[in-house]
Amino acid sequence: MLPLLIFLIPIICSTPVVADEKVVLAVSLDPPQDNNVKIIQPTINALEKAFGKNNLEIIRLPLPALEDRLENGKIDFFLSTSGLSRRMTQKGSKELATMISDRLPDPNNAYGTLFIAKSDSSINTVSDMKNKSVAINLKGGFYGHQIGLGELFDGGYDPHHFFGKTEFVGRDLRKVVDAVATGKAEVGLLSTCFLEDTYPKEDKIWKLIKPIGLKLDSPYCMSSTKLYPNWSFSSMPETPPEVAKQAILALLTMPKVAGGYSWSIGTDSRKSDELFKSLQLGPFSFLNDWFSKELWNRYSTWITFIFILLTFFSITSFVLSKLVKRRTKSLSDALEKQKILQRKAQTALEKAATLEKLGIVDQMSSILAHELRQPFTTIKAFLFGAKRKAEKGALSNEQFLEILQKIQKQTDRLEDIVDQVRAYAKRKKPEVKVFDFGRVTKSAINNFKDCGNYHGKIVGKIEQGIKVSGSALEIELVLNNLLKNAAESLASGDTSKPEIVVMLKKSGDTAELSVSDNAKNISSLKAEATPFSSSKQDGLGLGLLIVKSVAGNHGGSFKLELNTQKNGAIATLILPLSHEN
Repeated sequence: MLPLLIFLIPIICSTPVVADEKVVLAVSLDPPQDNNVKIIQPTINALEKAFGKNNLEIIRLPLPALEDRLENGKIDFFLSTSGLSRRMTQKGSKELATMISDRLPDPNNAYGTLFIAKSDSSINTVSDMKNKSVAINLKGGFYGHQIGLGELFDGGYDPHHFFGKTEFVGRDLRKVVDAVATGKAEVGLLSTCFLEDTYPKEDKIWKLIKPIGLKLDSPYCMSSTKLYPNWSFSSMPETPPEVAKQAILALLTMPKVAGGYSWSIGTDSRKSDELFKSLQLGPFSFLNDWFSKELWNRYSTWITFIFILLTFFSITSFVLSKLVKRRTKSLSDALEKQKILQRKAQTALEKAATLEKLGIVDQMSSILAHELRQPFTTIKAFLFGAKRKAEKGALSNEQFLEILQKIQKQTDRLEDIVDQVRAYAKRKKPEVKVFDFGRVTKSAINNFKDCGNYHGKIVGKIEQGIKVSGSALEIELVLNNLLKNAAESLASGDTSKPEIVVMLKKSGDTAELSVSDNAKNISSLKAEATPFSSSKQDGLGLGLLIVKSVAGNHGGSFKLELNTQKNGAIATLILPLSHEN
């Protein structure tokens, strides 16, 4: 680093940068730290060498005027406390360099605030200062005001309401010392090192005042707070990058002033930012301003409306509470009457349960007749076919044996149906097992073909490996119902090429079984979809009612709708897939 700086020094000194406009440097006059002031003129001299004496404009302003100029006027660089630089970050300022010295070599931890009181005062701790009068030089001063308030905040106090009376005495910190020494103020706030730099050790002022809440952060100066970054040299956002670069090189390579005063790079501004956040100042001033003036100016109408609304709700709540108390007694009487009615209702429910048992018998009879009809019809068809072949002498032993086997299969189904209906009558749930939906579907299609009542085309599109949980017999009965309804619809419509399509597929976590037909006459669709109604003269209207009941018991659903692609209807049974092996 040193060889590089040695190499850069002659370049900077011999080739000043000429900016398009004058480079404007603003210097803060506050606070009057005598030792720090020593670096101001050498800094100006270094910048004049970098940019040319006639190309550098120097403006010296007190703190309030400087802050206003930074917000509203053209400034390229400004030299002031690090607090002002951090406050101006909301306007785009950037800290380029931070002051150091032999006494304060750490640019990140240099200055704080010192609390003082009169030597014979009863104030000995920070808590003793509460509600006391205080003297401060400038409102908004970083080292002499804001850091002190931040220390109070860290101590758990409300810094804005901590002191009983606050008097701002002007930029000269000696006025703060005089106010405390003469008893005009009980407490004073000073920037650290001010007493050491201003008053010799033999000065009588050291006997008239005493420090409060001393910390050991600084070995050279007394401080009642944490230490914050030293003075800063900062740029504003309008400053050209090349100009800022030349200024940084000029400051970092300028000779040290007596006492080691020079410029370095500050790397930690977290304490300053946390301070402003606590006090809602600088980059965080919106937390204070927005919730006061700006909020009221922009939303006063809405705030007023909300206040009126809340007032209305409060009054309404009060009135309602009175009404509730007034109605409490009547509600208690009503509850007592309700208990009496509940006892009567329980008696009525017991009677209704008895009647329901009688109704179940009738309902089971209807379901039994409905479900047994198809197996009986199939057996009848087999016997009729066997009889005709026997009369013609064309019935072989093998054919006779095959017919007997098919009849045996249908009688087994009759027995299963009877057992199932008996279980319903006894209010028992069917045995739930995981079964192959495709196998049950194929079995139902084969049984339907065997009955011989349908002579059209049946197309099966069955996806393999679909498993569901429930009663395989109930699902097969459902499919038989759907096939029979489709066949009857095709027969009534006199369709030239009747076709029934049975499709089984997975859809997400469900299995979808659909039965569609191409019947021309679909006027019965609405009737068939209504429980206990049928389009057939001798129908009981139980077919689809049973289908819906079985679907619901299996955790699924059923729907009957028009076939938009062909004539006819589509009946769809949807069941959840089983994840068991």
